[in-house]
Amino acid sequence: MNELDLSCGGLLPPIPRLEASPAIYDDRSESWSTREELRSASLDLARAIASEHKRLVFLLCGVNSETIIGLLAAAAAGDATALIDPALPEHLMTGLLESYRPELILGARGSFEKLPAAASSNATLGSARSRGGVVEWIARENNPSFPPIDPALQLLLSTSGTTGSQKYVRLSRDAVVANARQIAEALAIDERSVGIAHLPLHYSYGLSVVTSHLIAGGRLCLVNDSITSPSFWSKIGNVGGSHFPGVPFHYVALARLGAALVPDSVKTFTQAGGALDLRVQTKIRDWATQRGGQFFVMYGQTEASPRMATLQHADHARKAGSVGVALAGGQFSIVDEHGAPLPADAVGTVVYEGPNVMLGYATSRADLGNGDEMKGRLETGDLGRLDWEGFLYLTGRTKRFAKIAGYRLGLDEIERELFAVCPVACLDLGEKIAVAHEQESETALKARVRELADSYKVPSSSFALRKITQIPRASSGKIDYARLKDLVSV
Repeated sequence: MNELDLSCGGLLPPIPRLEASPAIYDDRSESWSTREELRSASLDLARAIASEHKRLVFLLCGVNSETIIGLLAAAAAGDATALIDPALPEHLMTGLLESYRPELILGARGSFEKLPAAASSNATLGSARSRGGVVEWIARENNPSFPPIDPALQLLLSTSGTTGSQKYVRLSRDAVVANARQIAEALAIDERSVGIAHLPLHYSYGLSVVTSHLIAGGRLCLVNDSITSPSFWSKIGNVGGSHFPGVPFHYVALARLGAALVPDSVKTFTQAGGALDLRVQTKIRDWATQRGGQFFVMYGQTEASPRMATLQHADHARKAGSVGVALAGGQFSIVDEHGAPLPADAVGTVVYEGPNVMLGYATSRADLGNGDEMKGRLETGDLGRLDWEGFLYLTGRTKRFAKIAGYRLGLDEIERELFAVCPVACLDLGEKIAVAHEQESETALKARVRELADSYKVPSSSFALRKITQIPRASSGKIDYARLKDLVSV
């Protein structure tokens, strides 16, 4: 057996004065585990699953302590871990298992129920009890014909918006640790911070809440509940949750429900996962200010482990609409279609360089042996501009465009413009742009669409309004455009 990594992949570095301090609260047991208990449980599991060779682990993620223990244990054992949504349909799970052939599958008790039968055939079953619950595993036969896994590889995360896709981001230990530290510094996370872990842990934003708090000695409150539920906020208040992370969907709901729901302990609000309407941003910023707190807009991609920029609370008023400046150790540039750098305020493709950039992509087991293909440079696929102070303003995606009557129209921009009327989701249908919405009455939306069409100099008939029961969203809260296409194409 290889020597265990006592820092659990650098995510749980020893902090002697905090070892006996509370680290994780699990709302199922309504109890805290200390940092020492978390480390001990993770290392015990690492010893149980350890092997002479680096293996691929599928970790079935829930918002629970078993998932965090599994993550840390696999890192301590030196394995590469793919974070998997256990709610994937069976055919998608089967495809992932066939493409990646993991030697080990880890999960909380009961998380294996939806696995295809083939996952556990000719396999060894095991379990380990921790204070948080029971971590179970399925050990599958190692295939000696597999090429060795890259020694630097630590995590595989599904690319944003492609849940169930076989395309994964390959992240090194150094990139994951670097970004956890960058985020902790940008948000001033320390041992007094209590992160509210309610986002899916297989989602890069949810994972980053965990890693940034663990590495800084902070605490985590694991909550399986909806933010619109009074019980969610009472749980947060009972344990002193201080750092709330949300995607646009969450903040739109909070803006509607009002700040009275949120307990006084919550002082830090972070927003990532897509563009949030500026009026909602301003409302949340004002709430945070009134309670003596702060609101941070963050920008990132899974390919960057996942954060790249932060707009500090103090800069929000004077830099409204920006996603901030690059995190410590990173830098942005704007380039034209030929890769040449552009001057301040010119719009082009956003490029990020930093220690948290991925190694590359994987679509099958064969790709896990590939080394660093990116060399710290990421062409984000986003369009934007940098002002003279280095603040980044995003204007859309390079691929989120439709060509109507000879004009190239940005779908993200159209969504932002129509948000003043109601939440919408836009898709390119070739000759038309589909505008999906949930409104009973289309009168106001039609009027705004006509105004937009006039400003773009295209016929209003270029927009097809489609009323749907609900705009589909992934578990991360982002719009699921793949599912939306099926709905609006009918």
